[in-house]
Amino acid sequence: MMYRLKHHEAFEPGLQRVMLALLLQASGEAAADDTPETSRIHVVRKRLKRARAIHKLARPALDEARYRREQAWFRDRGRRLSQARDVDVLLETYLRLARRSAGITEADEAGEPVRSALHGLRYETHLDSPPSRLLGEVAEELMVNAREWDTVSWVPTQAHLIRDTLTPGIGRYASALDDVESGQTVERFHTLRKRVKDLGYQMDFMAKRVPAAGKRLRRRADRLGELLGWHHDVWVFADRVATMEELPAVVRHSWQRLAEAEGKRVEQRALAKADNLRRAIARKVGER
Repeated sequence: MMYRLKHHEAFEPGLQRVMLALLLQASGEAAADDTPETSRIHVVRKRLKRARAIHKLARPALDEARYRREQAWFRDRGRRLSQARDVDVLLETYLRLARRSAGITEADEAGEPVRSALHGLRYETHLDSPPSRLLGEVAEELMVNAREWDTVSWVPTQAHLIRDTLTPGIGRYASALDDVESGQTVERFHTLRKRVKDLGYQMDFMAKRVPAAGKRLRRRADRLGELLGWHHDVWVFADRVATMEELPAVVRHSWQRLAEAEGKRVEQRALAKADNLRRAIARKVGER
């Protein structure tokens, strides 16, 4: 895979190669006029998340001011694109919950008003640019950023330290899980999701060089990230439905109860999977 450090590749050139590949690919995908805008936004956001996670591995080898500036750049571009994606996520969440509620008469009857209200949001969503223009702007910015990566000044990472590159990401994941276990809130679960997604991308990059980045662990991290993503989408949907005053109260309450029940169910599964992943990583790290 092009997003991985090769077996005998030096850390800095390998990371630079992967970052350039991600930025150039994201730029091309953002500019692909033959692909629907919503699909392009989704794919480009995923590329930016992967690039930002891998970029975090470069922190010890980069000037700190540059590192912080580039992290902020990735974050801000992702947020701009997320505005154009939010309504689609709400609709996808509604459809998924609707399938789960099949046969529940109250939810079935309340579904159509919610669907109509969500479709109406498409015309109310405020964007600083139309999606097509926004994608064009991001495509150009990605190209500029890619060219800048050709001029990066590095502090070389010694070969024997490469095996420790995942340690900060593992620590951030463990800390986020500790926070969730000490008090379960939607915000803490969302932070855990971001940490496990970052760790998954970083493990993928280091797959050929670090025992803690084995295929089975990466799959576990991916599955946990997807589960926590669904958890986040459900609670965002519940909050949004609660603000739709144009809906009858019985409709709002019906879908809120359905979403909240699903969110609680997912939380228990996610906690078990997160703890299992933490234990598995600890065992693998202890083997080296």
